[in-house]
Amino acid sequence: MYKRLFAGLMLMVMGWTPAWTTTVKTFVFEEMCETAQTIVYVKCLTRENAVFADREGIFTQTRFRVMEVVKGQADSEMVLTLPGGKWEGRRMQVPGMPQFVAGQETVLFLSKRDGFGSPWPVGLGQGCYAVQVGEGGNRQVMLRHVPLPPGVRSKPAQAQTSHMELGDFLTVVREVLNLNEREEPVEK
Repeated sequence: MYKRLFAGLMLMVMGWTPAWTTTVKTFVFEEMCETAQTIVYVKCLTRENAVFADREGIFTQTRFRVMEVVKGQADSEMVLTLPGGKWEGRRMQVPGMPQFVAGQETVLFLSKRDGFGSPWPVGLGQGCYAVQVGEGGNRQVMLRHVPLPPGVRSKPAQAQTSHMELGDFLTVVREVLNLNEREEPVEK
């Protein structure tokens, strides 16, 4: 009895704040390749916070230069408008929503456009593979906290990050897409 009373008083003292949760489907790599409407290798150009009169919340608009299209179609630049960001002293954060930094290179697995015209990464952060540019310009796709492509034997430990050459990674994506096309039954 006293425990419930104490918990109720603590909620009143601390203030009641609504808790928002995010539930995201977990994808395996092959399923993510197939589900994505568009797969692109991009470089982040700008990131700006925004609010819109026709929707609630704070959003981040990130503009990318498209370096290579692996699946689907894309213009030379694209903008993702995703929930979350900072605006006039307020902050909105969506767990699992990827954050991009100007200059960062990424391979994005994107959904079809939402009702406001922006695609989203498939499975939020699952559909974003950071690309690290090393000395001499070699590019490595970082394989941490994302579905792993075929041929990668185990998920890296939390403290470690595994990597794969960008060209090899994009080849694996294309192979998965070609396998899926060949496996579909042909109607007669």
